[in-house]
Amino acid sequence: MQTADEYDLVVLGSGAAGLAAALAGREHGLSTLILEKSAKLGGGTTNSYGLLWFGRNHLAADAGYSDSREETLEYMRFLAGGEAITANFDAFVDRSPDALRFFESCGVPFRIVRGVRDHYFGVAPGAKEEGRSLEVDLVSGYDLGQWRDRVRMSSVQPCYITAEEQIKWGGVNRAAQWDSELVRTRQDADMRGKGVGLVCQLLKCLLARGVQIETSCVADQLLREGDRVTGIIAGDRRILARQGVLLATGGYESNDALVRAYEGLPDWMSQVPTSVTGDGLILGMEAGGAVHTLRNNMQLFLGFGIPVEEGQEPEFHLAGIVELCSPHTMVVNAAGARFADEAYFQGIIPSLRHFDVLQHAYPNLPCFLIFDQQYASRYSFAGQPAGQVPQWVARADDLPSLAAKLGIEPDGLSTTASRFNAHVRTGADPDFRRGELTWRLAHDGDMPAGLNQSLGTIEQPPFYGIELRPSGASSAGLLTNADAQVLSSRGQPIKGLYATGNTAARTEMGAGYQAGYTLASNLTFGYLAARHMAGQQAR
Repeated sequence: MQTADEYDLVVLGSGAAGLAAALAGREHGLSTLILEKSAKLGGGTTNSYGLLWFGRNHLAADAGYSDSREETLEYMRFLAGGEAITANFDAFVDRSPDALRFFESCGVPFRIVRGVRDHYFGVAPGAKEEGRSLEVDLVSGYDLGQWRDRVRMSSVQPCYITAEEQIKWGGVNRAAQWDSELVRTRQDADMRGKGVGLVCQLLKCLLARGVQIETSCVADQLLREGDRVTGIIAGDRRILARQGVLLATGGYESNDALVRAYEGLPDWMSQVPTSVTGDGLILGMEAGGAVHTLRNNMQLFLGFGIPVEEGQEPEFHLAGIVELCSPHTMVVNAAGARFADEAYFQGIIPSLRHFDVLQHAYPNLPCFLIFDQQYASRYSFAGQPAGQVPQWVARADDLPSLAAKLGIEPDGLSTTASRFNAHVRTGADPDFRRGELTWRLAHDGDMPAGLNQSLGTIEQPPFYGIELRPSGASSAGLLTNADAQVLSSRGQPIKGLYATGNTAARTEMGAGYQAGYTLASNLTFGYLAARHMAGQQAR
């Protein structure tokens, strides 16, 4: 065993959660080391749209938006569904605006994303039409110097435009309407936004401060002295942490055994890198940390895998916020029946989890995306330009033939399509009320105002279909307190051990999901963990 290196703070993981905690630690005077298991930085954050949700934030106030603590509380209580832990919930409500100001003061530039409503605007008390969703400004990869090519880049997220631009230019499903000249200019300058941009902005600040970062380094176990975590063992190295080890390795979405244990749904496909296998969760459990599971985790999505060449990392495309929101699509089960409002991905979740006690099976898994040439001609599929549907997508000149290729009951699919088309012509969906909720990132900018943006007939051949797979963020994580300290099964803090991001259970938000919650929580509790460690150091 080599002689031990020693730092105040050792961070495991380099997604937004780990990088934010490291930056906060360095700003609070802690010598800091970041260790990343993969060869590239960024983790699952690089797959995200990069939205951050901050109630009553100062940027919104400066821009003239009205918000209050009580409205934020009302909305978050609604989303939590009774599953939040009060101390952590309150910490997020009250300290997230402070965290936003702190990271802005460190040099991370944030801006309001106009055009994004709270998910339950018009439904939940305290919901706002605009002002709470933020994103970072674009940053050039060239600003990172030798680290430019050491950040993970997602092939399914166009990071060279902002989320606001993408929405303003017609939605995430209308790539053909984007400003092509501006896109080329941005690509030439290697401009990065969304989740990749957030990682790069945090990394840029860390590099400017000389924080040490190592990749391809796996933490094998935690070091302990008595009741305190004092560092890690990585291969033949001992790395000591005077104030704390912070676990920010993400969830376990790419660990089949843990997915079976905590999610239980068949045909799961990970939406995050293959390196996200629950390392932090396992290390925390080995140190005596308690595991907390959300009973009604609303971070469950439908999507499909994009074929890659042998040796490349799998790519998962989230269909729920692109294809399923668009006209001329529907989702059916193997019987050919629709079972939910496709345009509102959270509305699908209870039907996916439904278990039929007589069939002793999940009747709505597997399920399938069905669309026609009307969709293919006008909208983006799997990130491709309009009019280009990849050859690996099943197609046929009639619905019964398509059903046979996909393993769907042919008569059921034909009957469902006929009923769906009849409803579309009336402008409403009495079966599942598709399109009545207003939140979406995809829309039909060509459709006259007042018409349902999500409805369109499925009747023009060829017809297309692909099996959808469930995916999402981990339902289980380490139980932590309001300072991000990992708690034991007896509810006591484990000294020197902290967890943030998806490694920690989402006790501050409970069952609810709101785009931007997770990344805002990453920044908030990384900030709070660093403050706590700095306070411990001072004492």
